[in-house]
Amino acid sequence: MQRLRARFSRVMRFFIHKVADQIEALGELNASSVHTLLTIMDNGTTFLEVANELKQATGQTLQDVVKLCNETAEDVTTDPRFKEALEESPERKREIEAQVKQYAQSVAAQAVEGLENLSNTTAISQQYREAVSDAVLAVSSGLTSYSEATREIIHNLGYNGMKVYYPSGYRRRLDSSARQNVLDAVRQINQHGNEIVSQELGFDAVEISAHLNSAPDHEPVQGRVFLKEEFEKMQAGADFKDVDGRSYSGFNRSIGQWNCMHFAFGFSTKISKRKFTEEQLQEMEKKNHDGFTYNGKHKTLYWATQKMRQIETQVRREKDAANAFREAGDMEGRKACQRRINALVAQYADLCKAAGLPQHKERMTVEGFRMVSTKER
Repeated sequence: MQRLRARFSRVMRFFIHKVADQIEALGELNASSVHTLLTIMDNGTTFLEVANELKQATGQTLQDVVKLCNETAEDVTTDPRFKEALEESPERKREIEAQVKQYAQSVAAQAVEGLENLSNTTAISQQYREAVSDAVLAVSSGLTSYSEATREIIHNLGYNGMKVYYPSGYRRRLDSSARQNVLDAVRQINQHGNEIVSQELGFDAVEISAHLNSAPDHEPVQGRVFLKEEFEKMQAGADFKDVDGRSYSGFNRSIGQWNCMHFAFGFSTKISKRKFTEEQLQEMEKKNHDGFTYNGKHKTLYWATQKMRQIETQVRREKDAANAFREAGDMEGRKACQRRINALVAQYADLCKAAGLPQHKERMTVEGFRMVSTKER
């Protein structure tokens, strides 16, 4: 994923560089330069160059996606949960492996198509027009200077990134859209591939995966086993019960949906063994809710992990913005970004220390970013 993000970050930096060059060429905005601006905006050469860069990055990613999907399919069919049942019949095993592989190939094809469509749905010229139009309005209304307006354009383009514009009107950062495309493919293969094997083997239940610091809505069911009909009730938002007879109220967010990190793994009530004991699950829940004190308030560890992800994202975006200012040759803009980065990193360290959680500085890495001193000389 880091390699994928780096590729699309390079496209964004190329885009920023082109936009910065054109904005810088305009000089002070006045009636005649606004006319020049509109002429430049109608020149599609720059946007064609950016589109070509985007196609290159996409092409480099396609082979990685196919390989990842095939590896995920193999992980499903070699899952220890199925090992004993699959090894009973080598011929049946080969048939099931072929089914999962075929499904993985269809998902990979969809993922590849989605990535190829990125260059078609990303309205490069539209994003540039919107950014510069905001600056024209700000300057013509006398609310800001040209240099201030330019700095705001560059920061916004860097922080928000190149956008993918969908027919529905929804927008998402280019790198986020590409990453989500791949993650969705892996999740689909994991989940549906598991369902294929379970069905072929006649497994009658599912075991929900479990992890530390779970979201509160799914925490009660993680690590526990449900007959398939009860799992279907769970996914439909109805009340349900597990194989031990415990009852649960329905919840709106289905397992595996809306950023859920849980999976439903095939389980046979005749031969399968649970991965976690009841005591282990209760200990995980207790540790999460015992939590910690932060700024004088009690917080769960789940809250801490969500706050960490939020800060990590903010740092990456400020680094993207700093890269944009570097492309534009604006040292003051870079310093302003660096000050915000320093404050966020300090907040991150304090949070992790208070929660007793490890820092993941690698999640804040942005290719091409270089620190600058914020000291006044």
